[in-house]
Amino acid sequence: MRTSDFMRLLLLSAIWGASFLFMRMIAPTLGALPTAFFRVLLGAVGLGLTLAALHLRWNFKEKFRATLVLGVINSGVPFLMYSMAARILPAGYSAILNATTPLMGVVLGALFFSEKLTRNRVAGVLLGFAGVALLVDTGPVTATHHVLLGAGACLIATACYGAAGFLTKRWISERGGLDSKLVAFGS
Repeated sequence: MRTSDFMRLLLLSAIWGASFLFMRMIAPTLGALPTAFFRVLLGAVGLGLTLAALHLRWNFKEKFRATLVLGVINSGVPFLMYSMAARILPAGYSAILNATTPLMGVVLGALFFSEKLTRNRVAGVLLGFAGVALLVDTGPVTATHHVLLGAGACLIATACYGAAGFLTKRWISERGGLDSKLVAFGS
């Protein structure tokens, strides 16, 4: 990996990780729904400006409805769930629970999208959940009813992310594709 690629990855990680901290700071004051709304709005404005700067045509090729539904599944619901969790959980817990996203993808893929569940995938999911559980268990938070609700909200968010990957493939990729920037903007 080139140094410039590593630096971009590091910057992206910092920005993504900071979103949990910002939600933890803002959600208790504004509430979960306004926090999620402003997060989606900020992302839409940023992506809209990027699309305009790149002079990309806004041609969704009759996939606008699919991208809006993907937006609800891949941004709206997860951001609301993380904003709800941010009112209860420390930011680090939400960030750690976000690591279950690929695990949810494997589980949902096997249950609903006809993906093969190989021995290696099962082992990976079990090890992944064990690792997340270990990291969460070593923290200072006691597993109260509210903490479990916050953790459940994070898991709903990661399940949405896992499902969105398969639905993007089904609704966009397998139907002629669409520029990834437009998919990101629509969602």
